[in-house]
Amino acid sequence: MSGWLATRVIPFCLHAACAEVERRWLRIAPRTLARHLPAAGPVLYLPCAVTPAMDAAPGLLAGCRELAPLLRVRWLVAACAIGCDGPREWLECRAGDGGLCARLHLLPDSDYLGWDALLAAAVPVGALGRSWPGDERIEAARVLDFRCRRLAGLDLLEARPAARVSALGGGIARGIARAAGLALGC
Repeated sequence: MSGWLATRVIPFCLHAACAEVERRWLRIAPRTLARHLPAAGPVLYLPCAVTPAMDAAPGLLAGCRELAPLLRVRWLVAACAIGCDGPREWLECRAGDGGLCARLHLLPDSDYLGWDALLAAAVPVGALGRSWPGDERIEAARVLDFRCRRLAGLDLLEARPAARVSALGGGIARGIARAAGLALGC
């Protein structure tokens, strides 16, 4: 019986994994993102490779090289889909030219109210309707807790590895990282 069930469930799950992704475009300033991101708690952070020509974000500094892509963010694309393992929600962080800077994935350990507050801090806009093929240059995958603090009149965006992640959250993060062709870092 379980053999029969397995052959019937797998095609359903593959079909569900290909479910349509719903996307909402939001306009956001890098400082607003930096100030609201810590409230989301631990999230899976997938940054793109840092390009030499970085856009400056006045009044905002990245605490390390890995966070530099977030200084370029001008758009958030709030995406959600339902796959065979349940609902997934993430943010595509995009630069002014539409290029992908990073992705942030909501985990079961994340603070859902903080995530919603981050989305509420952005300004909804109509869908730009443009796709950017080949912009998947993800270079790492880490579950991080973000922090933003004032330092000498500037906002400093920092992050540290999440202190506690549930087995479910860790499994989901590893699966997303694996789908991006990466191992989950610490």
